[in-house]
Amino acid sequence: MSHLMVNYSKAKTAFENRTERFDALLEPHQTLTITGTESDLDTLERPVWEVLDFFEEIEREFRYIPDWSWVYNKNMSPTERRESLDDYTTRLDELYKGAETLGLDHVEFIPLAKGLHDGHFAELVETFERWDVDRFAIYGTQTRSLDRLVNRVDQAIDVLDPEGVLVIGRQAPEDVAEFPDLVDGVAGFWNWKEACNLTADGYSSEDFATWFHKVKNALRTERTGRQIGLNSATQEVRSDGGHRQY
Repeated sequence: MSHLMVNYSKAKTAFENRTERFDALLEPHQTLTITGTESDLDTLERPVWEVLDFFEEIEREFRYIPDWSWVYNKNMSPTERRESLDDYTTRLDELYKGAETLGLDHVEFIPLAKGLHDGHFAELVETFERWDVDRFAIYGTQTRSLDRLVNRVDQAIDVLDPEGVLVIGRQAPEDVAEFPDLVDGVAGFWNWKEACNLTADGYSSEDFATWFHKVKNALRTERTGRQIGLNSATQEVRSDGGHRQY
């Protein structure tokens, strides 16, 4: 297994309990990714300076997917969603500025493309451009419909123009095969658990190998090449968040 993904709280606990080293948990060839996939209240109450202080103690290279707000609650008003996106971009600026000041060159940030449609993603353009973001992550668990998720990923790609996309929470091979070509990574737990017969005693290495190669092949060769919607395909998003229709 070449990658380990863990949320911030578990990573910090593991770090503190292992005499401040991850070496006991990771092999040299493994890539560590720390995420914000935990309780919304935990992420909202976590100050940026705490994150930076923790990351300054970690010596090995790793990736971080920051999260500080939510937009998917069906009871939220459009204004509340915009305010939540503003809060996210403000904290992203603080994170990048702080990392620059502290010289955290060993941390690769992969921010989330948060939002429900292209108008929300347009709110992220200026911040992503400012910090030269060329790869983003997007959550797949909040969107049960695969068609809707694929459309959302398409819109995010169209607006934010990345070089690569990581989808979190959807990694069944048949789902991965439906994603746009720019999706170059997937992560999750439940499909892996089911496919590999994970129990308290471990998992089947043979089933894992079979599942892993199915997912990898889906990422590399089995795309269906879905087309994005006409409205999305015929507009250019400016860095000020506006749109130009063709």
